[in-house]
Amino acid sequence: MKLKATSLLLLMCVDIIILTSNEAGAIPSCCLNVSKNIPQDILRAVTKYEMQSKAGRCEIDALILHARNKKKLICAHPRLLKIMKRLKKNYKPKLA
Repeated sequence: MKLKATSLLLLMCVDIIILTSNEAGAIPSCCLNVSKNIPQDILRAVTKYEMQSKAGRCEIDALILHARNKKKLICAHPRLLKIMKRLKKNYKPKLA
């Protein structure tokens, strides 16, 4: 009887860990608000981006930016994608 109770408790603990783990995808990390004004130098420093859709798990559409030298992700308005791509295409670094 004691072995069954211990096994049940262990099984419940494992279930809780799995349900609250980000790797399992149970708790999505979503942008809760977006910024429309992001400096051009940050937009040029973007190395990767992802689109967040309100049709999925999150409540708003957003553009999630991963920028060089920035540890935090930047939540931007989806319309900034076109501006960011144009800036990166036309950017010519200044030679010192």
